[in-house]
Order: sequence, then C-alpha cells, then structure tokens
Amino acid sequence: MTVSSNLVWRSEHEHIGFTKRPPRALFDRGSLTQILRGLGHLSVNKRLQDWRVPYLDEQLLLQAKVSRDFALTREVSLHVNGEPFVFARSILPNLTLQGPNRFLRQWDSRPLGEFLFSHRQCQRSLFQYTRMAGSHVMLPRDLRSTETLWGRRSLFYLHQQPLIVAEFYLPAFLDCLVTDLQT
Repeated sequence: MTVSSNLVWRSEHEHIGFTKRPPRALFDRGSLTQILRGLGHLSVNKRLQDWRVPYLDEQLLLQAKVSRDFALTREVSLHVNGEPFVFARSILPNLTLQGPNRFLRQWDSRPLGEFLFSHRQCQRSLFQYTRMAGSHVMLPRDLRSTETLWGRRSLFYLHQQPLIVAEFYLPAFLDCLVTDLQT
C-alpha cells in the first residue's frame, strides 16, 4: 500500500496557499550543513535507514510509477550544540544506488547533503516548500512540538540518477532565522 505524507508541497516560485511567508533561508542555494556548522558544533543522529515504499508525493517527484517499489529511506536529525535543529528525510531509489553510487547503501552518520554539495557529478533542482504541524506523524516523537514548521525538499541528480532530500526546520532553528518579508 502506498502511504501519503499528507503534506502540500509548493514550488519556490509559488507564494499562494500560505498566510505566512517562508524564511529566506529556506531557499538558500548553499549547503544547509554549512549554515548549521556556522552556528556551533554539528552532530547527526541517524534515526532510520531502511528499504521502504516512498510516499506517493515522493514517487511523483521522482517521476516513478505508483507501485510497490522500495527505495532506501534515510531519516536523520541534525543537532547544533546538542539541540535538534533539522529533521531530514532522504529517498534513494534502488536504480540510483547502482554503479558509482552504490556506496550510498552503507552511508553512515555523516550529513548526506554535505557530500552532495562537494560532488562534481551532482546537480540540484529547484526547491519545493511546505508548512506542517509540529505534531505531524512523519516526525519522530521526541522532535514533535506545538509549533508549525517549515520544510523544503529538492531533487538531486548524482551521476544523472535522482534522489530526494527533504529538510524540516525545527523550532530551535526557526528561532535562529530572520524572516525576510521583502520580495
């Protein structure tokens, strides 16, 4: 059975549907890992790395047919000075994990985004963003909150093979960001 994340994703150029404008840092084209490192000591807590059926919206982003095809699903939380700042979810289809990308099957606790940004054979698509309840079931229980969170995702192509990286900004990180209300 295909599960839905029940999130509404918007393109970075689409500013309808949300009453509050996203923080400018949501669309920073640079490495989120580098931003976090600039705020203090960065650590990664790998919460899940398993073969799962991607959510329907993830399958559509990957342009995969709706099926029972499994993909390597990786979920981590990124902590700055011991405090959780970001929850990240990566979807790596089996086809992407063949050939020169095979080593990603055994990826450890290092930030995946940091590797992708340093790789010459990697390209990134435009961002999509979402707002979600801090109590959303996608979040691990210990990261849930009463606040509304911002999330972003984009499709990366590593050696011309797709993978998704989604990042959800947790309250401690949102508190560090200054919202730019200008266009």
